[in-house]
Amino acid sequence: MRTLLAILSALFLLPVLAGTAHAYDKIAEAAPVTMVESPGGEGEVRARLVLGTVTAGASHNLRSEIEVGDGRVDGAVSAIAIGHKITCQPVGGTTLPNTATQHGQIWSGQNLLHGGGRVTLVARMLFKPAGTGNYECLLRAYVLNGYAGGQPGQPGRETARLYSGFIGDIDGAIGPEGFAQTFGSSQNTFLGMDAPGKQVNPVDYTPLPGANRFLATTDLFATSCYGDGGNACPDGTTYPGKANTAMVRFRTVATPSSAAPGCVAQATPSETTAVSGNLHHLRLLGQLTVTQPASGCGTWRINAFVQDNGGTLPFVIHGNPYSVTYARPPV
Repeated sequence: MRTLLAILSALFLLPVLAGTAHAYDKIAEAAPVTMVESPGGEGEVRARLVLGTVTAGASHNLRSEIEVGDGRVDGAVSAIAIGHKITCQPVGGTTLPNTATQHGQIWSGQNLLHGGGRVTLVARMLFKPAGTGNYECLLRAYVLNGYAGGQPGQPGRETARLYSGFIGDIDGAIGPEGFAQTFGSSQNTFLGMDAPGKQVNPVDYTPLPGANRFLATTDLFATSCYGDGGNACPDGTTYPGKANTAMVRFRTVATPSSAAPGCVAQATPSETTAVSGNLHHLRLLGQLTVTQPASGCGTWRINAFVQDNGGTLPFVIHGNPYSVTYARPPV
């Protein structure tokens, strides 16, 4: 049952934060604050969502959003790197890792450009603990340390404004049947310019018996390549300067194992997102409502399809714990 506080918090947040149309089972709100350069670690906790007892193998569909803006104190024009995470743990404990039997965290973030205005960042995942217990999940939002105009070790030079934020449990426990999730087994997938597209982060999902639709989600974290490599881009290559742009085309795809009537591959429309040397960490959000006959279509393969779309920089799609693919019953 939803608490009165959860309902009031949701009603307060829905008008001001994009993409929050769901009626959340539980929600925790972050307080507005000026975020100062983080000293490191996992990042500052901005909101704490206590789930209560979670049964081993059950899943909770979590979503967090933050609205942030450039607030650098010296007015410098370089980018400010923002970290944004969901991390889950036993109440009062430490962050759970992502393993084959447990899904405990998702990482995200973005560079903010000087004078670029407010930006809304979203992170989504299914939290699944390996053991039954009393759990909480944390919204972490922070300024990354060490980017102060090429002069690391000068705390306070980089600040950003956290205008609002929340972490929410969309509609309570799911499963242990009825969902599937993967964060990917490798850390990154490199996409060269004009290279063939690739299927990224596939997961196999069998809907519950009698289900005629389900939700498929692919949230990817993309990084453009520039300079002398690094940031998961191949070293030993000199990439064009920061003024160049990677053009990332992506879509969410669901392919059934059965060819029975009504069992057809489905996909979101392709979208193209620009990722540049200045704005080189971006989240690509995809979600598809998949339909099938009540008799089912066997097992579905869910993945994102990505490729270059005429950019002048190659790019990387990061894996665990940055990119995630999951499927679940509809809300």
